[in-house]
Amino acid sequence: MLLQHLREDILGGAFNDFALQISDLSYGIFIWLYACVFFWAVNKRTGSLLFLNVGTARFLMQSLKLTFCVYRPWIRSSEIVPIEYPSGYSFPSGHSVTSTANFGTLARQNRQYKPLAAFLLFMAALTIFSRNFIGAHTPQDVAVGGILGILVVVFASRLWAWIDADPRREVLVPIAGAVLSALFLAYITLKSYPMDYADGNLIVDPNSMVKDGFKDAGRFFGLTVGWFLERRFVRFSMDVSPAQKGLRVGVGVLVLILWEKTVIPAAVHAIGSNWGYFFMMGSELIVLLAVYPWLFQKWEHSAKVPAQAP
Repeated sequence: MLLQHLREDILGGAFNDFALQISDLSYGIFIWLYACVFFWAVNKRTGSLLFLNVGTARFLMQSLKLTFCVYRPWIRSSEIVPIEYPSGYSFPSGHSVTSTANFGTLARQNRQYKPLAAFLLFMAALTIFSRNFIGAHTPQDVAVGGILGILVVVFASRLWAWIDADPRREVLVPIAGAVLSALFLAYITLKSYPMDYADGNLIVDPNSMVKDGFKDAGRFFGLTVGWFLERRFVRFSMDVSPAQKGLRVGVGVLVLILWEKTVIPAAVHAIGSNWGYFFMMGSELIVLLAVYPWLFQKWEHSAKVPAQAP
């Protein structure tokens, strides 16, 4: 309520659009674009961590959302009037989880460059604040979202070091992805959900939330499989020219957009909503992490693309 008073009465809505734009930078297709650019063209390890951390954080976030089923702030108090009315459950904040995992990973990987790391952490904090500022989440929602993102970033770095100590352990990643995804899907399918109505309409449709769970479970499974396939079999090289890296990104981003806008909707229409999203979201991550790198590496070898000059 304090932020709402600040937002509307003192600032007169001057920063409303800015807060919404900051939120959008850490959600949707943007989060995978960041990971793709780093993975294909900037720093392969950082890109891998972006995929793993963001995907894992979102998977855990959905687990908490579908467990606690907390309603949005304006549903819990009619005094709260947000800038936007996002659907679904409120706790924890998905934007906060994603932004912390995304910017937190980049900050940790660039911690030797202190000004850059500080800026990235500031962006994560700004995103978290923006979700509270626009009225979409309570302080508890964004705080737990931020903490969850931090825990994933710290855990992932230690897990990677553990795997590097014995590369045979890498097969445990896709196994864990398959087992955890299966358990999660069984859990969200069988559990009960609140069925509260307002003005004759369901406050939150559980079917929609379960569909979101299938999406992130598919992504989580796909990224663990794609990560393993690339690490074990593809092993593409970053030793190519800047022009070739730019070509990788340009074509790859086009593939990502086409997959999101055409392939997924068509497949979901043919297969059905929940399982269609699970398989297509999982396939998308396998394509981005393993299939597309295998294809561009094959082309670079056949075309004898020159290595990057020393």
